[in-house]
Amino acid sequence: MAVEMAIWRMTDAGPRHPVSSPLDSEQRLEDMIAEDPGMCGIDLLVVGRQVRTRYGGYIDLLALDADGRAHVLELKRDRTPRDVVAQTLDYGSWVQDLGIEDLEQIYAHHHDDETDLGEAFAERFDSPLPDVVNADQQFTIIASELDPTSDRIVEFLAESYGVPINAVFFRHFSDGDRQYLARTWLLDPQPAGDTTQRPSRRKSRPWNGRDFYCVLDRAEQPDRWSIARKYGLLSAGGGSRYWKPLRHLTPGKRVFAYVGGAGYVGIGRVTGEMIPARDARVETNGQLQPLVDQPELSADRWKDAASEDPELAEMVVPVEWLGARPIEEAIWEKGLFSSQHVACKLRDENTIRTVESTFGPDPTID
Repeated sequence: MAVEMAIWRMTDAGPRHPVSSPLDSEQRLEDMIAEDPGMCGIDLLVVGRQVRTRYGGYIDLLALDADGRAHVLELKRDRTPRDVVAQTLDYGSWVQDLGIEDLEQIYAHHHDDETDLGEAFAERFDSPLPDVVNADQQFTIIASELDPTSDRIVEFLAESYGVPINAVFFRHFSDGDRQYLARTWLLDPQPAGDTTQRPSRRKSRPWNGRDFYCVLDRAEQPDRWSIARKYGLLSAGGGSRYWKPLRHLTPGKRVFAYVGGAGYVGIGRVTGEMIPARDARVETNGQLQPLVDQPELSADRWKDAASEDPELAEMVVPVEWLGARPIEEAIWEKGLFSSQHVACKLRDENTIRTVESTFGPDPTID
């Protein structure tokens, strides 16, 4: 049962109790939570707002947490307790069947920027979108006032039948020209990564502080890896949304190079900061020459490598390859980590061990 919250402001004249008053609009509360979903006490990425379901209803807020769990957040508004609980569960029955493609389409429909769901997730949580998304769900009713009937229904479903439902209440206080919101959960919320009550198919793993994953072109377009291997670098271009993740590859970090559709092709050690391709120099025939003057970069897809426009230019990170192999000898087996994100922290210990066992923990170029 939720605990009634009391708040005082300390003044020279002693404690002063702000006046509790109804929030002027549930819409205002929805606006605030959509802008900052952390108000609910859980770090969330909003996938969509007023998301239309197959049955014609509209979910107030649909979000993902760091584990890829889907969250349905529904404001009580002026509905009866039975109506808001029933509608939240009805929406949940629709959300549980959403695949990653569905979520990507919903995100794209509700966001005007060029960032896709995977990029937004990686930026929000500093981790790539999990391989398994929406394996389980959480349903949360948001209200501005406590309602004993809602309390009883939610507690009964959650504690007696294990339904992943909860309620969070926002009390509004005013003190002169100051306004405050106080948050109270009906039941202790289950944070992302906590599997003590409901097992999740995917947990957030710790990071060793060293290893990064970097994806290059697909196997049918192998030139980016061949250039990277020959000249000791990693590259990305076609817009800042692609090359910005390379900024995390700082000197001393280790990178696991992956070619889409093939597997892992190299392990390297970063030796310098990211720079524009037009400023990079590579050793050819015993001399340092501009990277952009090399014949391999004359293809159409590299024609803008030397551009000064950051949305056209290619960016590169110098790498000492400790181990590298042709694409046709790439390392892949079921269960290894892969992602479409250009560069991200590699947390999967099984992937690290498996790829290391092929190249060796400190391999040399074959």
